[in-house]
Amino acid sequence: METEKTSLDNQQMWQAAILGGAAAAATDALPFLNLINCLCCLGIALGGAVALLYLKSMNPGKIFALPEIIQIGLYSGLAGAFISFGFHYIIFQMIGNWQVEWISNMIEEMDDIPAVWEDLYEQLKSPEMQYFAGFSILIRSLIIFPIFTFLGALFTNRVLTRRQ
Repeated sequence: METEKTSLDNQQMWQAAILGGAAAAATDALPFLNLINCLCCLGIALGGAVALLYLKSMNPGKIFALPEIIQIGLYSGLAGAFISFGFHYIIFQMIGNWQVEWISNMIEEMDDIPAVWEDLYEQLKSPEMQYFAGFSILIRSLIIFPIFTFLGALFTNRVLTRRQ
């Protein structure tokens, strides 16, 4: 089987980035599905794998060079960060800040609540903190997503290369 060394189509690259970003964002923003990220951001890395697999299906026989994998990972990470921010906003509008509510339920179940926790909970409920939380989610995502989507794409490329 002959391998192609052609450059990637820009449209295919962005389609892959959005598809991989959406997969990473879903595993980050959706309640309970985001628990998969407890394993070294595995869900976010899955986004990079999805992007690379999509490009591989569109370009059979292509060998991806490291600069292309970096590009795939970074694009899908950036797309995922913004999509995740959108998902977080939609979920917040639909059901509120479910993490704060979860903490509230845990505090109510405790017999002896440290005063620091009560103060922290009251601060988390403030409107100022809600705006800060949204901004911090975006900043965190812009840092974490490109790193882990790149690692997911790199690992997937290694696996696919060894199979060939």
